[in-house]
Amino acid sequence: MAEKPIIITIGTLKGGPGKTTEVFNLSALLAEKHPVLAVDADPQFNLTANMRVNVMGKGIKTIKNVFEGGYTAEEVIYKSPIPELPNLDIIPSSIELIATELNIVNLAGREHIFNNFILDNWEYLKRYKYIIIDTNPNLGMINQNVLFSSDHVILVSSISLNSIMGAELFIALWTGIRQRLRKLDNVAALALNNYDGRAKKDLKELLEYIDEKEDLRDILLKTIIPTSAEIKRTETRRRPINLLGGKKAVREAKAVFFDVIADLKERGIL
Repeated sequence: MAEKPIIITIGTLKGGPGKTTEVFNLSALLAEKHPVLAVDADPQFNLTANMRVNVMGKGIKTIKNVFEGGYTAEEVIYKSPIPELPNLDIIPSSIELIATELNIVNLAGREHIFNNFILDNWEYLKRYKYIIIDTNPNLGMINQNVLFSSDHVILVSSISLNSIMGAELFIALWTGIRQRLRKLDNVAALALNNYDGRAKKDLKELLEYIDEKEDLRDILLKTIIPTSAEIKRTETRRRPINLLGGKKAVREAKAVFFDVIADLKERGIL
């Protein structure tokens, strides 16, 4: 049997930490060397928009079709939306996912729909090295599905106490859910994002807080992702960091994501 794809979900309970930007750029950088499937499980569909997929186009399927059934992986995957990155595919999302979540809450085995999709489509999906999933900031039924299917969960927090407390709450709530589902602990990393270099005191206080919390301290990545005009531009221009050109500032931003990738490899996540 071929090696199983590594399934990674990026999560948070607090909006605004830059989660989708991280998914977008990590997926694009990994796709330089490996086949990557990005999955947009957020009804805000920002990752889909970043990859310039028009879900209103004729015949385009989304993750809604995964949860409602009747379609294969090959039918719902949009191939190579970024021509320069032929290794990068996506299962897009749309606002219709909100209705889908309401429709599945009373189904038997509702937490296993996405995992069953992975199993049923193994022969097709085994071509990917990584499956990287973007979520919205909650622990509703869609997110429970993708979290259950994941080998690793990476939490993203901005440099604020409210955001890091959201990560703590995520861990506590997901622990209760996964134990009921007989799922081993898969929360593997915490990434701090959107660091403004002028806020050194805020960062120091946040790191001191994290150091007192074993569940956070043990998963904190070494690399702190700064606030950067170049990183923000990846969303406004809908181009990942590795396709923005060769300016010094872009190279520096790209190097930060390579440091994150190195951290994740060191932890056995990648």
